[in-house]
Amino acid sequence: MRFVEELSCRASMERRFVEWTEQFVSQERGNRVVHYIVKDSDGDSFVAVVGTERSLRHMVYVVSDEFLQVSGLEKSMNSNFKWRSRREVVDWLTSLLAKQQPASPGHLS
Repeated sequence: MRFVEELSCRASMERRFVEWTEQFVSQERGNRVVHYIVKDSDGDSFVAVVGTERSLRHMVYVVSDEFLQVSGLEKSMNSNFKWRSRREVVDWLTSLLAKQQPASPGHLS
């Protein structure tokens, strides 16, 4: 079992996310749900963030457990992955992808 966990951890460290998209799951007023999907360099897609409407026009966004597992992010840090605005989610996703871009030749990172 330990070997499988190590392989999973190693795979998540090597995974590189290249793009994200916003997908509206439900537009029903008072019950809106939105998923933020990230795609890795192999073309696999994962739900990274789920946004749910808590009260009329007030959303809460959290990182999905699936994404925590495949990305190698610590579950204990999950409290740092909860937002109340779409802008914060977009900034986080953009930052996540930017950190994983390969450095161009001649550029030190």
